[in-house]
Amino acid sequence: MAKNKKKTGPKNIVNVVWDFLSSMKLGITLLLVLAVVSIVGTIWVPVDPFTQQPDYLKFYNNPLFNMLLGLLALNLLVCSLNRWKVITSTLKGPNVNIPENFIKNLKSGAGTKIGADVSDAAQRVKDLLKKKGYRVFSSEGEDMFKVASDRGHLGILGPYLTHLSFFIMILAIMIKFSGLVGFDGTFVGWEGQTYSLGQVEGIRNVDPADYFDIKVNNFRTEYRPDGQEVKQWLTDLTVIDGTNTFNYTVFVNKPLVYKGMKFYQSAYGHNFSGKTSGPGGQDQPFEVGTQQQYVQAPGTDIALVPTGFEDATKKVKLRIYKQGQWVDEAEAVLNSPFKYENAQVTFEGVNSYTVLSAKKDPGVPIIGIGSIVLILGVVFSFLLRQRRIWAVIKPEQGGSVVQIGGISAKDKRGLDRDLDDIITELK
Repeated sequence: MAKNKKKTGPKNIVNVVWDFLSSMKLGITLLLVLAVVSIVGTIWVPVDPFTQQPDYLKFYNNPLFNMLLGLLALNLLVCSLNRWKVITSTLKGPNVNIPENFIKNLKSGAGTKIGADVSDAAQRVKDLLKKKGYRVFSSEGEDMFKVASDRGHLGILGPYLTHLSFFIMILAIMIKFSGLVGFDGTFVGWEGQTYSLGQVEGIRNVDPADYFDIKVNNFRTEYRPDGQEVKQWLTDLTVIDGTNTFNYTVFVNKPLVYKGMKFYQSAYGHNFSGKTSGPGGQDQPFEVGTQQQYVQAPGTDIALVPTGFEDATKKVKLRIYKQGQWVDEAEAVLNSPFKYENAQVTFEGVNSYTVLSAKKDPGVPIIGIGSIVLILGVVFSFLLRQRRIWAVIKPEQGGSVVQIGGISAKDKRGLDRDLDDIITELK
């Protein structure tokens, strides 16, 4: 008669998905794919058709890239949840009811006889373990005592916290590049002008009720004592938010922070006005921008390109071109005629503008939290090395027998030292 075979039905779909998401192979594969994709995205970055600048946001906000990040985040989360039962069990403490043979078979440990009854011997073992910094748990049977102890038990949280930190950081990156929160824009302001926050190029995800005004009072360049080397570029602003008004100076590494938004000094420029003349002597007015336009003296092949302006000396820095070729550099004092061959130019006015990077990034605090969790995970993993020690104390003629042993995956030398010290003091 043939035996009936037990039929096994298909796996529950939830279990299949859970096993897939908790796979270590999936995590390693995703890390490798993300590394390759990131390298490709760094080398071949899409170019913004308007600014002709690399558009990293467009690449990293790609749905496929976000899907890979989301899958990696799920993998880390599910792996962490799978470990939670082991973690909670370890945090509660080691199992006291361990068979005596288990202790005898441990590589680290030994047995010794002491001249004390079982109760006193057990207390001595517990006191020595506590002295070494171990948590101690014990149980009393009819003819024996069992002791279990551990130290560095919080070290098991290290890998868990590390996984959690990566999950938090991935979440922050997805928030940043989702475009659903925050913004990354540019604010260009001319001296003496007042602008609404709504005029920031690229602003979004901000309630118009939270808008405020910014007045650009002044842009200036600060030089070192030699008068040549630039020390700092500064923009003096006034923030006007209803009845709340205050002045603030923005410079590199000191942004304006207000209502969760930050304004960084990123660039600047000048507009120059004046008059120029050639061999005929007739003046022609002009207005040019820094490094964008040039002054062409009438009737000459001389072109002057302003490249900068020194506030302290009131000098306009120039590049001189002849027949389209760069031939010289010079400086022209504001409101003083400057001559080069048969060309003459007088810069009569200068108007400066500042360029501020405007950002609101809710992902930054989340990344900060993830970084703190990562540091804690590393500290717990390397500094808190778990050791577990068990002991069985049984009566024997003239005293008691102590069988003691332990386990430590990362610090066997420290465990052996503790066991040797305990056995030596028991004797």
